[in-house]
Amino acid sequence: MSVSTPAEPITVLTAGMDERKLALFRMAFRLHTLYPYRLASDHGGTPQLAIIDVDSATGWQVWQQYRQQHPALPALIVTAYPSDDAPALQMVKPVRMEKLFPLLRQLLATPAAAADSAALPPASPQPAVTPEPAAALLAATPASQPAPGPVPPPAAVRPTRPPPGEAPPLARHGGQRRILQRFHTAGTIYGLLLDAARQKQPQRLYCEQRLLASVDPLAGQVQLYAPLSSLQQLAELDGLRLACQLQTEPLPPPVLHMGLTTLLWQVALWSCRGRLLAGIDPDTPLRLRQWPNLTRLAPLDGALRIAGLWSRTPTSLRVAVSLLRMEPAVLCNFIAASHALGLLEQVGKRSEAAPSATRPATPAPAPLPPARQSLLSRLLGRIKNL
Repeated sequence: MSVSTPAEPITVLTAGMDERKLALFRMAFRLHTLYPYRLASDHGGTPQLAIIDVDSATGWQVWQQYRQQHPALPALIVTAYPSDDAPALQMVKPVRMEKLFPLLRQLLATPAAAADSAALPPASPQPAVTPEPAAALLAATPASQPAPGPVPPPAAVRPTRPPPGEAPPLARHGGQRRILQRFHTAGTIYGLLLDAARQKQPQRLYCEQRLLASVDPLAGQVQLYAPLSSLQQLAELDGLRLACQLQTEPLPPPVLHMGLTTLLWQVALWSCRGRLLAGIDPDTPLRLRQWPNLTRLAPLDGALRIAGLWSRTPTSLRVAVSLLRMEPAVLCNFIAASHALGLLEQVGKRSEAAPSATRPATPAPAPLPPARQSLLSRLLGRIKNL
């Protein structure tokens, strides 16, 4: 059943979200032009849909309170820990625009069925999980694959072999193992800026068919046509419609002017959020070609220690976690930021030395020619032989 484009904006009620999460949905609704969505907290009115985040400190209590207040309003559950017996449609984090809006349209198409199924509480509600200080390293869920089953709590035993497309698990302090979540640059502001920085001529950057920035890679400068707060919200979204075009015409006055290196470093931290950059092998040694100018870049915890290790000795991510005794998320942030500046490289494994039995015999060193004697020594030698 298809849903026609509504004439009035669709009001979406939210629950279990802080201001940062609301800002992400607000930006996503603003960029989506096919269906006009808006947050009930911004505009009021009667909501037609609801988005409930059950990963907050109160967990599933948010859902139960919502359902008591709105027994017939269809809702979408947003969680990083999906369940097979969830009482409503689920969307697995991270939130992606290409998955969010089809699910919202599905709720609009079948509101009665969604409300009936949502009226039942979950058979076995999962306990609330408080995020760790560093970003939680959980298994990635590609958009092309179905949502996985329930994720066991952190104390459970993890599988020894990760599913396809995921990084091998890293051992953390205490022997606990977590699977690193991958960060793919396609469809992200991070990837768009990297492509523009590698060009040899000024480029215009477009996001959702709107001018976002102008990059001059030779001069190392960027002109932004959106505030940094909006750019941060865009950097945390995936699946954006992006374009990079050669700059040939004059541009309007920018909102902000800043250095390309500073922006690349900052956007990398906003985009990565503790995930391992795609293409980086946790077991391949990494080397820092040169130190980043940490005094002029956005602060990153432990950056001095990480830079000191990787500039002195090529070390893999797995070994660096043990040596520095840091959360893998911190190292992943540094990897993404230094890679954006072109400072990080993967070092190939060195071949083992050949056994001594197969080594070619080392030739004996040639005798040194006798040292030339001075005139006085030669005269003394002649007198001695008289």
